[in-house]
Amino acid sequence: MACVEGSPAAVAVHNKPQWLSLFADCAVVEDPVGSKPQINLCDDRGQSPLGRFYETFIAKNEIRFHVEHDVVCAGAVVRDLDIEIRMSAKVSVRVPMHLLYELTAEGGEVRIKRLAAHWELAPMVRQQMRYGLASALVGLHSFWRMFKHMGLSGIQGFAQARQTIGDTGKDKAQGFVTAFNSKNEKALSALFATDGMVAWPYGHDCTASEWHLPQGVLRVEKLLSAGRVTTATVYYQNGEQQQRGVALFQFDRQKLLLRRVQFFIETGDRSDSLATAS
Repeated sequence: MACVEGSPAAVAVHNKPQWLSLFADCAVVEDPVGSKPQINLCDDRGQSPLGRFYETFIAKNEIRFHVEHDVVCAGAVVRDLDIEIRMSAKVSVRVPMHLLYELTAEGGEVRIKRLAAHWELAPMVRQQMRYGLASALVGLHSFWRMFKHMGLSGIQGFAQARQTIGDTGKDKAQGFVTAFNSKNEKALSALFATDGMVAWPYGHDCTASEWHLPQGVLRVEKLLSAGRVTTATVYYQNGEQQQRGVALFQFDRQKLLLRRVQFFIETGDRSDSLATAS
């Protein structure tokens, strides 16, 4: 967890070199999911897209991570949290989020190879705009920083996050839970594309058609849609045992059917789970 904990620690004290050092070469950052990914590759001037991302979204803001729950499994960590962003003395927002860190070993250390921040852009913007003139000033400053550090292509790439699976994804995630709890394999199969996959838990993939439904029941809360993915806080109850985790429901573009469902639910020791990052 040290690598994952290092991100909010570096952000809190605005330590850009420390934050950048957490990422592997060619690491991918999707923040939010649905926006154009930022890849940790330096250009001819020695500048990294992650460095420009930091200057745009982190450097001028005060950011606090309010973590409710962490899940560690198969070389990945998912944080169920809210992020509080203070943009000025008068403007702040609180953003519900599921934050996925995929990890790898590089140079003898665990580093982040992919960071996927699942949060909803539209509700965040509505929060930001409720402060009147102060909101307008923050918006202008944010736009200028984005233009300065990322250019028009960066603005367009970030704006892609406006297009999401939305309530359709949330409804289908609820439909998955209903079919799972009733053990209705036919209804469950109808939600998937022909090549749909299930990871129960993450790291143990099989085709949806080959998946044997586990015993027990699911309950979901905090459904968020970002890009073509809906995420949910999930509770799995099997007898006396209850486990909390996060589920990711990824949809195709054409028919809005499930391409992949991943359940991040701890099944063993954290140290063993992180060891698989190598």
